[in-house]
Amino acid sequence: MPSIAETCARIAAELNPPGQPFRYTCEGNRVIGTWDVADVSYTNLVAGGTIDIEYALTVTLDETSGTYDFVERKSGSETRGGLRPDGSIGFSGSKDLFRGKSVGKQWGGGIALRANSHGEEGSTWSYSFETSRIKQPLFDLLAAAGWEPAKKGFLARLFSR
Repeated sequence: MPSIAETCARIAAELNPPGQPFRYTCEGNRVIGTWDVADVSYTNLVAGGTIDIEYALTVTLDETSGTYDFVERKSGSETRGGLRPDGSIGFSGSKDLFRGKSVGKQWGGGIALRANSHGEEGSTWSYSFETSRIKQPLFDLLAAAGWEPAKKGFLARLFSR
């Protein structure tokens, strides 16, 4: 049977290289992968806004059965404000929350007079996100350590990407 302690030691040693946009930690029988996808603020002559997107993958290990299950959480918010084409001033915002299992890609970018993305100042900003980038290395390590998905059907294989 696979061991949680040995698996967590491997995760700490193998899956957190410098410069990677996401990080894995262990808390008891849970492995948590977090990714601060976008942390952007920008301003132009007559407008500005913010974009904030965060993702977390929580894998729960069952040492007795040697299996794991996972759930994903993603939250995003965006605000915009400034002068509209009709000459009025307007503000808008949105917030998205998701919890479950997903497969997806997302990207964005822009040009502004002044932009800040993850603390980096400049006149451009960009971000990209793909669920497989954070899930696949962890699931490959779990398989190599002897862990199996709690569910092995078609949908379980699809969402493990």
